[in-house]
Amino acid sequence: MKTIKWTLKTAGFLLMVSMVMVSCKKKKTAPTLTLNGDTQITLCLGDTYTEAGASAIDAYGDNVDVVITGDVDVNTAGTYTVTYSATDKNDNVTTAQTTVSVEMCASSLMGDYTVSHDCTIDVVVTTVDICSDNQSVIPGSSENEFIIDNFNDFITQLTASVDGSTITIPSNTFNVGGIIDITISGVGTVNETGTEMVIDYAYDAGLAGSGTCTATYTKL
Repeated sequence: MKTIKWTLKTAGFLLMVSMVMVSCKKKKTAPTLTLNGDTQITLCLGDTYTEAGASAIDAYGDNVDVVITGDVDVNTAGTYTVTYSATDKNDNVTTAQTTVSVEMCASSLMGDYTVSHDCTIDVVVTTVDICSDNQSVIPGSSENEFIIDNFNDFITQLTASVDGSTITIPSNTFNVGGIIDITISGVGTVNETGTEMVIDYAYDAGLAGSGTCTATYTKL
């Protein structure tokens, strides 16, 4: 009889110890945090960033508030970190992060520009501007390609591309009035907000002259 009582007491004690251990383990277990979106997000400058949020539960299955910190400036190219943090009633903390890359795309450059430049050619009795004072950027045929529209009175459009902050205009040859061929190329940069491009042009108009010049494009 004593053996049975001892066994029951022992079993009860072990059960109590087990319950205490489980309870202690739960007290030390950090919340489970689940992101509603991706951990890596890439946007074009000017796109809309939508915060997907996150959810968390503690070791007891109860919901835990998630605190979100970090801003994403879609109007400035760069890399941004959004941090999600969940703290349970026992002060156990779980964190997760999302990295948002805001990149310069051709779509980021669309719009009208005023152009200041020193791009001129002396043609006998007059000086001809290579660049118009007002130009536009319109879509090209691919994600990173764009077209500079209304380049000048003789060359209506130039094809260009953007890669990061670098602008490239491949060499193009245009015939003007059936009289003269003009070859133009360029390379430049765009600022982090996509509001200003500075392009160094190289041109060759044969007997009319050749050289380099700089044009600064300011978005209206």
